Amino acid sequence: MRNLLFWLSRKINHPLTCPQVMQVSLTYRCNLRCKMCNIAGLLPEEEELSTAQVERAIDEAKKYGIKEIIFTGGEPFLRGDIFRLCGYAARNNLRSIITTNGVLIDDGLAESIASSEAGHIHFSLDGLEDSNDFFRGSGTFNKITRAIQLLLAKRTKGRFFSVGIALTVMEKNVRELSAITEFADNLGVDVINFQPLVKNNANFIDHSLPEFWVKDDSLAILEKEIAKIRKFKPRHISVFEEPHLELLVKYYQGRLNAKDWVCFGGFKTVFICYEKNKPLIYSCHGICGDLDRVSLKKAWSSKEARALREHSKKCRNLCMQSCYSFESAQSLRGLANSLARKFK
Repeated sequence: MRNLLFWLSRKINHPLTCPQVMQVSLTYRCNLRCKMCNIAGLLPEEEELSTAQVERAIDEAKKYGIKEIIFTGGEPFLRGDIFRLCGYAARNNLRSIITTNGVLIDDGLAESIASSEAGHIHFSLDGLEDSNDFFRGSGTFNKITRAIQLLLAKRTKGRFFSVGIALTVMEKNVRELSAITEFADNLGVDVINFQPLVKNNANFIDHSLPEFWVKDDSLAILEKEIAKIRKFKPRHISVFEEPHLELLVKYYQGRLNAKDWVCFGGFKTVFICYEKNKPLIYSCHGICGDLDRVSLKKAWSSKEARALREHSKKCRNLCMQSCYSFESAQSLRGLANSLARKFK
């Protein structure tokens, strides 16, 4: 029923149900300078949201019915209040997800994570050692791997949290997709997702072509790697496909269209970002409210939000990001297939 409401919401350009998730940008500070990232250092530390402002956002999410919150950055573990925020979310019945580069996680921080109320830790890992370290810096692969091992060793039945890996598919790592899936499975990781490279992750409407784009000559390799992942029989890991992997080929060919992938910008995920200490409610393509001045629900149903959704529906610069992807709700056929799988 909820998926049907999302489908209908998009048809009438008005939210009939709350977003699935709230994503909060805690900081633009980062301890790495990854070659494909433009986010680090966008705004100074003194402009970050306060603890009270983030807690207010969590209050609003609870009132609206949102069940999941993503803490992102920059590097969220540079915030001294990260565990307080996870605890506050848990007390308000929101599962928290922390995205991290993992490099800061030593035994002490791993113990703090394991004893906190964080629900999921999602690591960025962009290939095997040589490829990952090319993008993220020398020695980062081993540090990330060690951090994952520390966390998996510390979780217990009494305090379970899941661990995942996100890999951005690029020219340098396209030959390693199946290998990194097997590597993550051997580590005991719970989930992995493969995300497309965006031309500018600080500005999704920037049309410049990145140097790390998967080239035409490598598309056949990409198809073979996807086929290998399909045949792989994991012991632990599941592949999160939102959207499904085969669309990556069309994406890098520049042939992806709105029939292949339907954007749910303005419906699935609400973003809380900041500028000059203001907690701004963000949908794809712009701001639709200031959380210090208006409730989340009111902003999400405002005329400003409606205009942003209309913009998203007409967008042809399809980013295929999972925060805007909702395949089970993008068509009546998808809804029927989802229902059939549920009762199979």
